[in-house]
Amino acid sequence: MAQWTIRAEYDPEAKVWYSIEGDIPGLAADGETLEALAAKAGSMLPDLLEINGEDIADKSKLEGPHTIRIIAHHEREFDVAA
Repeated sequence: MAQWTIRAEYDPEAKVWYSIEGDIPGLAADGETLEALAAKAGSMLPDLLEINGEDIADKSKLEGPHTIRIIAHHEREFDVAA
């Protein structure tokens, strides 16, 4: 099984999660939810592996099944009554 990792951040102005880095070569994706980001990345994965497969050192990762792990970072400020 090939496991891929995406690091994601939330853009509160655009109201989307977006990929900032990861080990899927060529991935640039966003989604309104983390689930939408994962779905988009998953649908892009076959094409990205075909296009960028030569750049992947571990050739066993080119064969499925594939899983995508998202590590997300999100900050939010809260007012707390004193």
